[in-house]
Amino acid sequence: MMQEKLELRYIPLDQACRWDANPKRHDIPALVKSIETHGFGDPPKFDATLDALVYGNGRTEALERMRAEGKAPPRGIAALEDGTWAVPVIFGVDAESRAAAVAFAIDHNNLTLLGGDLGFTDLLAIWDEEGLQRVLAEVPDAGALLASLDADDVAALLDGPNFEPAGADEQSRLDEKKLVTCPECGHQFRPKK
Repeated sequence: MMQEKLELRYIPLDQACRWDANPKRHDIPALVKSIETHGFGDPPKFDATLDALVYGNGRTEALERMRAEGKAPPRGIAALEDGTWAVPVIFGVDAESRAAAVAFAIDHNNLTLLGGDLGFTDLLAIWDEEGLQRVLAEVPDAGALLASLDADDVAALLDGPNFEPAGADEQSRLDEKKLVTCPECGHQFRPKK
């Protein structure tokens, strides 16, 4: 039976199993600085279905770097009697399938960015695109499982760009000059070149 409650447990840092296929890019020096400044207050989550951290991989890597550099454990990280760093990890409410776990990992990162006017291509900036394609290819019906990307976005990502030449009717539209508005006076015109 699946655990329907979340549980926070401190485990040795070396046992916090990062997701090795995680396609999310991380700025580890910025994460280290944030943890040093604010403490470690955003625990990663382990998903038994994925058998790895479903989120918090970058923060966990930042802790590993800090420890390797000989730094003291930051606030929020426990030091065990033998000096081992112990990290708080959230357990429980695991995904119902590996595909659902992968979709949640992607959504967990994307949804924090969707409050603005960011589009699909903006979201791709935080991902290793080839890695994202690989993990999405393993997710049947990813468009239905993902809350942050629709089926067309997923299909476009998996299919890659279309470099087929445009037809004659499409080419004339591409050659048409766009209407430009002067930011100073509001006058609209079409560029001559």
